[in-house]
Amino acid sequence: MEEQTTALTLPDEAQFRRDITAINKFQQTVHACMIKDSDYGVIPGTTKPTLLKPGAEKIAKLLGLADTYEILDKAEEWKLPFFRYLVKCKLVHVGMNVVISEGMGECNSMESKYRWRWVSERDLPENVDRNNLVTQERKSKTGGHWTVYRLDNDDIYSQVNTILKMAKKRALVDAALSAGRLSDVFTQDIEDIPSMAQQDFTTEKPADRARTEPDKSQHYCQVHDTPFFMKGKMKAYAHPIDGTDPVEWCHEHTPQAVTPQSSGVEEQPSPIDLTWLKEALDKIEASGVEKWSKKEVLARLNVTVNGEHKKISDAVRQLSAEQAADFASEVADMLKMV
Repeated sequence: MEEQTTALTLPDEAQFRRDITAINKFQQTVHACMIKDSDYGVIPGTTKPTLLKPGAEKIAKLLGLADTYEILDKAEEWKLPFFRYLVKCKLVHVGMNVVISEGMGECNSMESKYRWRWVSERDLPENVDRNNLVTQERKSKTGGHWTVYRLDNDDIYSQVNTILKMAKKRALVDAALSAGRLSDVFTQDIEDIPSMAQQDFTTEKPADRARTEPDKSQHYCQVHDTPFFMKGKMKAYAHPIDGTDPVEWCHEHTPQAVTPQSSGVEEQPSPIDLTWLKEALDKIEASGVEKWSKKEVLARLNVTVNGEHKKISDAVRQLSAEQAADFASEVADMLKMV
């Protein structure tokens, strides 16, 4: 009878190296393709970059995965009211129909963003003692400030669908991070990932690498691991892509230009592609969907950013990364329905 063993069977060293290299290469590709404040962002008060829904969807697309969802547990207490959803997301390979990863997401109406609402002094009910309420000081960009008061959210019923969508979004992000092995990408730069730093698979000595390592602080393509250059009549930094015939070029991505407005205040880059947004809203409005005219969309955005903007683009520029991700997702969902 053969002796059983519980020892860990190590993979072939060459295969292990190829797998590690493939993982690192994919991490570099994701890092290079992600757009800050759209695909990922830093939540105020934290330093760890957070993957947002558009970024998770992009990762799933890159890996050829389709997302499916299952509600594992829920509570719908309409009399309390209290609502909770626990959702599982499965990412399935489209070609092989194999589950690649799973993620869990939960959301409930007792979370502070749903449990409370903040109102100004003029909107306080007459029978409420303001001295017993939690307050916050809000400031405007022009220097003004005012006090807002925290009340119980008495309109939680209108947010039930939002709570369910949030649980689904959290499950998707969890599954996408697992599928791409990307937990470390959103905590530090690619160059700082220690997985390969201390044990290189080349015969170069550390001192030799230090002398020959190119400067990656600027004009360096992380996707193709080569520096960009600009010479002659070139108008921007770029590099030829190895192995392409005829030769294709990879151009350095430049941040959206910041142009001064007539007021002299610099215009913020938009967290959402404004060309896509305009086309999407035009199509939705043309379909006659109730409450999706541009006028009503602008009014909703102004409430979200607490502003009085005349253009949708101006209001969108004031959205936080998370607000922009939620709004873009809502538009995309509506677009699928028209």
